[in-house]
Amino acid sequence: MIFPEKIKAKSLNRGEKLGRSSNLELFRILLMLMIIAHHYVVNSALLGDITPTNLTGNALFLSLYGWGGKTGINCFILITGYFMCRKDFSWRKFFKLVFEVYFYATTIYLIFLLTGYETCSLSDISRVVLYIPADVGHGFVGSFICLYLLIPFINKMIQGMDKRQYQQLLIILLVIFTGVGTFVPGRFYEYIGWYVTVYLIGGYIRIYGLPPLSSLKRRICFLVVSHGLAFASILFILYYYKLKGGADNIGNIYYFVNDSNKLFAVLCSVSLFVVFKNINTKKTNIYINKVATATFGVLLIHGNSNTMRRFLWYDLLNNDSYYNSQYLWIHAILSVVGVYAVCVMIDLLRIRLIERPLFGLLDKKLFLKSSK
Repeated sequence: MIFPEKIKAKSLNRGEKLGRSSNLELFRILLMLMIIAHHYVVNSALLGDITPTNLTGNALFLSLYGWGGKTGINCFILITGYFMCRKDFSWRKFFKLVFEVYFYATTIYLIFLLTGYETCSLSDISRVVLYIPADVGHGFVGSFICLYLLIPFINKMIQGMDKRQYQQLLIILLVIFTGVGTFVPGRFYEYIGWYVTVYLIGGYIRIYGLPPLSSLKRRICFLVVSHGLAFASILFILYYYKLKGGADNIGNIYYFVNDSNKLFAVLCSVSLFVVFKNINTKKTNIYINKVATATFGVLLIHGNSNTMRRFLWYDLLNNDSYYNSQYLWIHAILSVVGVYAVCVMIDLLRIRLIERPLFGLLDKKLFLKSSK
């Protein structure tokens, strides 16, 4: 299909590649640290320990430390949309994603089974076998796999729209998902529809850019304001509950960022993306790029299952015992960095010892042969 002239004038040709920029690879590393910090708080007993009637320094620290998980997810999909809107769909990449998911689902289950953390029940085995299908519409991994399958069709839709139509579509989707999802009472969130929306935002930024944010000063201002509003919303809700004398669900402190479609999660993710996207890196940093290749693996390892969450945050790191400790912030930072570092080393070993030999063989027998 021929691209509309307006799109061709302001975008790269399909055959022209964007290299693996170290600025965005560093961005992916920082995003995963944000997500692990979010899990440090919400996947342990720490979130339940925060009591608005007794707002200690540790309570305030944890409230702000765990804010960015859903914003991080948005940013990963923005990166996907930005790069993939001008690339052809790759079955090889798809199968690599699926293989990685099931490698960790199976391996971690077997390790926990051998160590007594898991049981050999039909429900546990079916959870591993149906790891991706059961996660569709309920979590990031399964829903992202579905998004990846939809990419060629989303790209066809992008090719068929001019700039005005593209803007109208984004406005409609943002009103439905962000407007209704944030300001209409009741929980509203739909994974795949929202991921398609964020992908389209990333594609729009790639094709047309965001002229109002063309200067560094404006981008930094947008970043500061969006994050200031997000943090202010958390503190406001905390003190609101304090005035009320308590809270039924302390998780509400993250109301404006607790789902990826919420207003401040969207504003923060776009502001972060446009800042990092426009950082000029004169040369590629091979070490940053190498570490960033393990990003998806880090997510799959430390967020594998409820058993992993219990083992990691309760048994191994014992987060809850540090709630009243003066060393909480040290424990929080070292735990997040440590989890990230260990998971990176594990995934780099998997890539080197298993993925490369396996897909090297498949390239010869399947992918390269089918491309001839």
